[in-house]
Amino acid sequence: MLLPRLVGPERALGLLRQARWPLLVVAVVAEAVSLAGYADLFRHILRVLDVRLTFRNVMNIVLAGLSFSHLFGAGGAAGMVVSYNALRKREVPHGLIFVGIAALNFFAYVVLWTMFLVALVSVVSSGRLDPWSYGLALVLIVTLLWLSGYGVYLYRHRAKMRRRVSQVAALVNRLYRRERIRPDHIDEWLDHLFAGMRRMGTHRGAKRTAVAYSCMFWVFDLLCLYLVFLAFGYHVPLAALTVSYAVANAVGSLAPTPGGLGAVEGLLITLLVSFDVPSAQAIAVVLVYRLINFWLPIPAGFGSYLAIR
Repeated sequence: MLLPRLVGPERALGLLRQARWPLLVVAVVAEAVSLAGYADLFRHILRVLDVRLTFRNVMNIVLAGLSFSHLFGAGGAAGMVVSYNALRKREVPHGLIFVGIAALNFFAYVVLWTMFLVALVSVVSSGRLDPWSYGLALVLIVTLLWLSGYGVYLYRHRAKMRRRVSQVAALVNRLYRRERIRPDHIDEWLDHLFAGMRRMGTHRGAKRTAVAYSCMFWVFDLLCLYLVFLAFGYHVPLAALTVSYAVANAVGSLAPTPGGLGAVEGLLITLLVSFDVPSAQAIAVVLVYRLINFWLPIPAGFGSYLAIR
């Protein structure tokens, strides 16, 4: 897939002045609903773990965690620390906090990476790729399927999973040249993880509800992007929008920058232009979307952080 030639920022700024602001307000509302879905997902998981918190408390924890994740890198570790400390102050046991945060990330990203896999299959079947990109896409599809199958296999063979996790921890410690992951903590973490997943399995409909809340989070975020397109007077095909969104967010989640900053924007613009979206519209829409999606929650998150302290 060839990289598109992008226009200068002056035309994108001209489009910003022509945007329909009522639709942008609706896009902000859609993003707020998306964040509410994420908070509901976390609250549902905590409820399954017998941790009862109000929606307001969970929403404050989620917003505070997201704001720190958006400002600091390391895979959102800063946001996890904020969430951990907030739950500990509410006397939630350490083990349940670990399980809750792990389950939150699992259900959130399993939906995103499923979207990514479907998007890759869609792009491959469309015939829009050059031979090199086609081969890379096939390799990614096979790798994702293999990793999914291997993850299920390890979960069913707990002893092998402990060995693999210990090997990964040793590799991480060697790379950082210090003990970032203590080997004596691994068994405790995995025991809590298995206990939490057992609870999710024994509660009727718990997994389906978690997936539904995760879908709510991603779908309304995608709707926010679509509404921004409408605000600029451009009707993008839903299939092209979904593929670009899934690939940009899935790959951007692996970027070392906070919240995939830079990676998500670059990929999203490139992919949209490759689907024949005019470059000026693509730049303007992505910049406004990321303003709503990435930057707007940060001030609210700091207010929530002060509240949960």
